[in-house]
Amino acid sequence: MTTAIRLKVVRYQCLHCHRTHSKKAAAEAHIARCWRNPEARGCKTCAHFTPADPDGPYPEHPGWPEQCEQGRKLLSGLHTGCPEWGAQTVPCAECTAPVPAGATFCSTRCRNAADRHDDMDGDL
Repeated sequence: MTTAIRLKVVRYQCLHCHRTHSKKAAAEAHIARCWRNPEARGCKTCAHFTPADPDGPYPEHPGWPEQCEQGRKLLSGLHTGCPEWGAQTVPCAECTAPVPAGATFCSTRCRNAADRHDDMDGDL
């Protein structure tokens, strides 16, 4: 036989980092400890986490490593389940109230108010 056979494969994907697994149990175990999952209280979703900066103060400087502003050591790797974890927040686009990172508005009222402002611009 010289023709290819079509094969359908099922993969399970993490909602936070998009890593895939062939087994559902392995994917669920990964999600529970995923650094990008806020429920895992990991470093990458913490307000105290500062990402690495490759640019140093002068060209020969190697840059700055990622760090925890609460003093937790990250040299051995990132952590999950941290007792010092704090949610990352950004200001609401309409009223400047703090909202979780990744969200734009704090409520439907603010989202609708922003839509009304956009409609009044006269560009529609």
